Amino acid sequence: MRLVATLVAIAVLLLSGPLAGSALAAPPAAAPAPAASPVVTPEVGGPLLLALGQADPRMVTADGPETITVEGTLTNTSDTVVEDLAIRLQRGEALSTEGEVRTALDGRAPSDAVTPQFLDLPGELAPGGSMPVRITVPLRGEPTTSLALSRPGVYELLVNVNGAPREGARARLAAVRMLLPVHSLPADPAAGPPIESPAPVASPFTLLYPIVDAPRRLPTVPGETTTLTDDDLADLFAPTGRLGGLVGALAQQAPAGSGLREATCVAVDPDLLQTASAMREGYQVRAPDGTVTPGRGAEVAGQWLDALAAATRGGCLLALPFADADLVALTRGGLAPLATRAVTDGRSITESILGTPVLDEVLWPADGLLDEPTLGAVGAGTAAGAGTVILSAEGIDQGRVTRTTGVLPIAGGPAGQGGVLTDPLLTVAAAGRTGATESTRTGPSSAVPVTSAPAGTSTPLSTQDLIGALVYRTAAGPAASSTGPLVLAPPHQWAVDGTGAGALLTTAARLLADGRLQPRALGTTATAGPPPGADAQRLSYPLRAGAREIPPAVVDAMRVTGDDVERLRASADNELGVGATPAAVFDPLLRDTLRPTSSAWRGRPELAERSGDATTDRVTELRSSVRVLEPPGPYSLGTADAPLLLTVANGLPVAMKVRVEIASTAGLRVAPIPEQRIPPLGRIQVRVSAEVTRSGQFIVDAAVRTLDGGPLGPPSRLQVRSTAYGTITVWLTATAGVLLVVLAARRILRRTRGEPGRHAVPGGPVGPPDQVGPTTRAHPADRANPPARSA
Repeated sequence: MRLVATLVAIAVLLLSGPLAGSALAAPPAAAPAPAASPVVTPEVGGPLLLALGQADPRMVTADGPETITVEGTLTNTSDTVVEDLAIRLQRGEALSTEGEVRTALDGRAPSDAVTPQFLDLPGELAPGGSMPVRITVPLRGEPTTSLALSRPGVYELLVNVNGAPREGARARLAAVRMLLPVHSLPADPAAGPPIESPAPVASPFTLLYPIVDAPRRLPTVPGETTTLTDDDLADLFAPTGRLGGLVGALAQQAPAGSGLREATCVAVDPDLLQTASAMREGYQVRAPDGTVTPGRGAEVAGQWLDALAAATRGGCLLALPFADADLVALTRGGLAPLATRAVTDGRSITESILGTPVLDEVLWPADGLLDEPTLGAVGAGTAAGAGTVILSAEGIDQGRVTRTTGVLPIAGGPAGQGGVLTDPLLTVAAAGRTGATESTRTGPSSAVPVTSAPAGTSTPLSTQDLIGALVYRTAAGPAASSTGPLVLAPPHQWAVDGTGAGALLTTAARLLADGRLQPRALGTTATAGPPPGADAQRLSYPLRAGAREIPPAVVDAMRVTGDDVERLRASADNELGVGATPAAVFDPLLRDTLRPTSSAWRGRPELAERSGDATTDRVTELRSSVRVLEPPGPYSLGTADAPLLLTVANGLPVAMKVRVEIASTAGLRVAPIPEQRIPPLGRIQVRVSAEVTRSGQFIVDAAVRTLDGGPLGPPSRLQVRSTAYGTITVWLTATAGVLLVVLAARRILRRTRGEPGRHAVPGGPVGPPDQVGPTTRAHPADRANPPARSA
């Protein structure tokens, strides 16, 4: 029986092996049949990684190429040789609803409506090896040799790589998905003449163009060298870097006076501008271990700042809150005044550095989301409180009507508060899927993971999904209930480089030229405000947004650090022409506490905590620079009332009024010390009246405090050595001397009066004093027979 069972098992394995392999692999010359039902693949990465660097065209048009070409690099990330490599482009059906577009953006849309033949790739791929890949496919034609496009629309496109690990079955080992927008189709000798899309009603269009990066600057005071946590900005500011590419694409694709520039409003982080301005004067980098090295990006930072100033001149400019602070987290933590200051200071800093006026009554919070307490406390950051807030359509209570655009009055804020809605679909497309370059999600028509995706990463194709979503929106035209422009608002921390931004701007310019879009300046929309009679809408703050806020512990730590800064400010002394002003020293320090609350750290609490620790440590270091210097040796006091001479140093560039305290201890009493003024970056000697009550050596603590009692530098331990007699010792000595004199006088007086001393011999001779000489002694017989006592 065991032999029979073994033979049956072997037969089952032999039969099931080929069937399983054919289910996963696609033969090079035939298209696989569509899957009967969605297949969920375990969340594991494939052995190959496909990184795409180019796709042409980004949007199919009638006057464009008749083929689509995709180029990239294929890398073997496994420890096994991969053979029998082949690649193909395949697509799904045209996406007809917003839900289908969102499904495609999430990587779950079918992509097997048209599956041309695979094209073999030469050779094999060893572990760790890479090879360039390039595939060109006709846009129109037969399904076995082309994408077989027959009408405009937006399609899910998949770049599919098959292969066989050595001694394994052939299967899909890497794939990249993206949206392919088809604006119109070029002519094809076999398929026919060009196909144009119907001309829709033009949609008013506004593009927000964020230029933001994570905070990297450490707190400093005037006179100190600018210090950064790393030197990444030296690369990012370069023309080939992300920030340099964003500015270059804006200047080239949206020049002043163009319709696209009219529709575009550049949103900048004032902290990034201030950092670049400081870098051009020279800076240093402090590593986590405390090592300090000179920065290498001073020149490129200045060039980037000049290019940005030129590109924004004469156009719409929007200042984000300083350091792109999380206004909701600050308000929840009781720091609403600091949140308001982030908005107002950010506007003044942006104007002063770039020299271009900003929209001073428009606020764009992180993710386009606010809660009602924050709106009530901060408003739009204006003196009157009212203004315009740019909000995601997901950030308002939709009610019965689902809105993706509009200008509406907002309830719960200052009177006259208005909101401009941004399209959530476009924001999702710009952000990409969570997980960056390597995704483990799969589509229902595939049985292997999509190992890389361009959306959401700083790659040349990072805006491809956004281009597809924008074309989808413009094809439908404006909604009947729309009361405002179609607003494209990428995330503040937009992971896109110059190539990706240039492709988006080129597409938007083409849609404007074709009449699908109509430029609408953000300032014009904000000035016009909501239409008369529009119902006010309440804010809706999603739970997912609250879960990503800056942790309360970080906000609490910044409150304590900010209180320390304000105590220093209260003790500062402003003297005209001497040192820096208190505002020049402490206003920047207070803004420095905003960096740990930057929206760059939303969803990344460990980075927020690290930034908070760095800020707190640096402010503590500056506060500790006002202190009592410890002498090289102990103080020696030769008299009971000898004064103590203390040296108090001030490491801040502003004069400080402080209180010096010495704790009294056994053996030393200290008189109250008057308020002291220490010059900027200077030191003074303080004469302290002290009284020694005993001799010897003892230790006392000396500390410097602000005028309201807050601690400054750490207490200094002073060793005091006294060789003088204290008051008690003097009194004891004097008392002993007096007693000695009194006793001596008493003895002399008694002798003078003839009184016997305490040592007189009982029964001795009695007579006049002159008859009792020093030689008079008792006879031995007398000592042996003393006289009898009288009764």
